[in-house]
Amino acid sequence: MSQLVRAFATAVLLFGVLAGNAAAQSGKYQKYLTSDDANLLLLCVEGDEQGCYFYAGRQVKKGDLKKAHDAYLIGAQNAKTRSGYVSMFQLARLYEAGQGVEKDLVQAMRWLTALSRLSSQADLQKASRALLAQITPQMSSEGRAIGKLLGDRVRLNN
Repeated sequence: MSQLVRAFATAVLLFGVLAGNAAAQSGKYQKYLTSDDANLLLLCVEGDEQGCYFYAGRQVKKGDLKKAHDAYLIGAQNAKTRSGYVSMFQLARLYEAGQGVEKDLVQAMRWLTALSRLSSQADLQKASRALLAQITPQMSSEGRAIGKLLGDRVRLNN
């Protein structure tokens, strides 16, 4: 997991630099910071990845990791900005740890690989390979096939 955390920190730093001045960004996120959970959920289900990110974050603070997972999933599926990319990472983390969902290393690999394809960060690709090594023969044949396919894609990116 430390490789995932390191990769995430690197990605957040990179995306933070690309995002520009924090003061300029504060107005951009004001509607999310001041919205209640119901409005954030509505924004999320309408495909607003920032709404998903903020809603999921609140659910994590409340300890409802299932709702957080669902919001991160929608945000990740609509990923076009930093909030969506963070949602992809959080999904990988939740699946790897089995928090809010059943532990599923194949799904963790899927989201980490998708994120690594959007980034040139070597740490993300290294973390993907480390996670792939944890996928065991005891997993379903479908899971192993998906894991192999994703692993091949990670190797091709190197």
